[in-house]
Amino acid sequence: MERYFFNHRDQAGDLQIDIDGIMLPSLHSAVDEASFAASSALGLSDGPIRGCFEIEDGARKLVARVPYAVKSDEP
Repeated sequence: MERYFFNHRDQAGDLQIDIDGIMLPSLHSAVDEASFAASSALGLSDGPIRGCFEIEDGARKLVARVPYAVKSDEP
């Protein structure tokens, strides 16, 4: 098991740093976790939204990004 950190960059470009992280068995599991969180954010949105989860490993090295976005229905 390795600790992964899920930093979040919002649509304004601001970065929220995950200081705790969570223990997961693999990078694949970490990407699945971020994808679930992104889906949840999209489900709660009332309008256009975008962001990105930036996953770091236990050494705080960036190992993956999981972007997400929903566009407005308006033209």
